[in-house]
Amino acid sequence: MRVPLPADDADAGRDVLTDIDVLSIDIDSRLRLSRSSLECKSGKGQSGEPGTILWLAGFRQLLDLDRVTLVRQVVSPRGQNLARKLGIVVMDEATVSRREKAHAWIPERFAHLDGPACSTAESRTDTQLKGLPGIPGGLARFLRGDALLADSPALLRAVESLGAAVVRQGVLPEPAAGVLASHALIAVLLAAIQDAGRLDDVPERVLRRRLEGALTVGDPDDGYVLAMLERADAFFRYVQERTHKAYVGAGAEPIRIDYPSLRDEMAAPPPYLNDYIDFVERLRANPQVARDLLQTAELVCFDALLGDGAWKEKAFAHLFTTEHKGLLLVALRCLSRIAGDQVAMPLRGIQNLPFEGSAGLVPDRSEPSGQRALFDATSPVKEPHQEEGR
Repeated sequence: MRVPLPADDADAGRDVLTDIDVLSIDIDSRLRLSRSSLECKSGKGQSGEPGTILWLAGFRQLLDLDRVTLVRQVVSPRGQNLARKLGIVVMDEATVSRREKAHAWIPERFAHLDGPACSTAESRTDTQLKGLPGIPGGLARFLRGDALLADSPALLRAVESLGAAVVRQGVLPEPAAGVLASHALIAVLLAAIQDAGRLDDVPERVLRRRLEGALTVGDPDDGYVLAMLERADAFFRYVQERTHKAYVGAGAEPIRIDYPSLRDEMAAPPPYLNDYIDFVERLRANPQVARDLLQTAELVCFDALLGDGAWKEKAFAHLFTTEHKGLLLVALRCLSRIAGDQVAMPLRGIQNLPFEGSAGLVPDRSEPSGQRALFDATSPVKEPHQEEGR
């Protein structure tokens, strides 16, 4: 909810273009993503209704969204007709009420859906980041918002940049350290799920080559930068050889000086790429679990680890199986490889959370949320130093 949309090349104080009232990411069984936004307006009359619908048509094109929805208390026949022509979904208050009743089995608030602990932690992080000059404001805003709309290379570069920024800044205070680490984990998961979905169409070697191009020269399809650097290397060798011969011809002792290849320096893939590709292939091998991992991570990072209890509801039982935990821990290891142990450390409590749900358990959707919990709410989550044998 309320996802900020940064503005490019904006003046100070104008760096947020607008926000998305509700952003939804859906993942199918072949790990293909679709993104939807919902714009919520409280007005009843027809004033402003056509303008909002036309604005949403441009908004969808700007963000390359698969679906946009306008939610109003009342939608006029004129508005419905215009929305239908533009391929925009409209919902009135009666439709929203019916859907709310159908979803009464899900907690009303959790994580970034106005979960109290999450809201408090994010608000406190806003304050702390003002006193952390080593963490670029644009990078933090990207990870906490615009990353949800980004492709895998941009996500990986941002997580890598966060690791470098944390090294420069030093130890971060809580909750900023945990909030940034959690958003970075979400970014790694979102990148890997998108790339896992691509393995349906391209073999692993092609995906690897395209990632190498995107993460080195900035373009997976660029074939000119490396070729130009190779020619630059040849020119440097020519100049060096000519200069060397001139000195030897003048009576100097021959000296050989090796210099690094510009092409090799630029083309070297990031050291974490093998671990990342391994994670992508694990997700592709288990799509039924992988498609849920974003929601599992959201509940773990922004509900469970922050002390809220919505994640224990029966409605989320299918998100907390041992398979979910296994893949989430692999994602955490991948985050550590990309951004460093210092970034991943605040999330070490994931390994101590009880993942005791069942994928085959079907919750009673007629029973309102809060009647039964998946886990015993009185059982504390152990810190790493409380584990047996440590």
